[in-house]
Amino acid sequence: MSLGFFALAVSAQDDRENGRAKPTSRKPPVQAAQANRPIVTKLSVDQENVALKFARTHHPELADLLERLRGSSLLGFSRGIREVHLAIQRLERFREKQPARFETELENWKTASQIRLLTAKWVMSQNPELEKRIRALLRARQQARLDRLREDRMKLAVRLQQLDDQIGMGTEELEVDLVNEWDRLAKQATASAKAHRRPSKKKSTAKDRSKPDTKKPGEPRTATK
Repeated sequence: MSLGFFALAVSAQDDRENGRAKPTSRKPPVQAAQANRPIVTKLSVDQENVALKFARTHHPELADLLERLRGSSLLGFSRGIREVHLAIQRLERFREKQPARFETELENWKTASQIRLLTAKWVMSQNPELEKRIRALLRARQQARLDRLREDRMKLAVRLQQLDDQIGMGTEELEVDLVNEWDRLAKQATASAKAHRRPSKKKSTAKDRSKPDTKKPGEPRTATK
């Protein structure tokens, strides 16, 4: 989710909580038309509720912010809820195609969402406690990334070792493998050839037996030598 969305949402939230009216500014007609132009596709009510439930489960503070925007800024709510919806779709693709990475990617999203929301708050307040929390989350995210890289390297190392074992096969092992492969190939070819010849003999015998007798009645049979 974009940091710009968080900054605007937090700013609007602070203005309402402090009782300050949102300042108005005159805009040229072109800019006003661009600002009023729809930017996102509206989600269904069910999709919005699913996204809110997901945020409530994995980042409650974000869910609270979205709930407040739902009643005060439909444009801000639409932007925020759509980004959560897209994150859910992305995570579901991991669940289907790479289930082993699902939990890792979910943790990545939670950490990134917390970082962005806290950073938006820090921009408004410059609170050193928020900075400490942000730094801790950044450190945790960096450590998680290093852990994933180490895991990937370990998998690659195992695969490389398997390839090295095959490449490093000795001459004697290669000869044995060649003999075994030839024996298997020769047996298959011989069996196939026998199976092909056997039906042709039966057809030939049946054809000979089916030939008509051309000898005229009363004609003596010639003796065969």
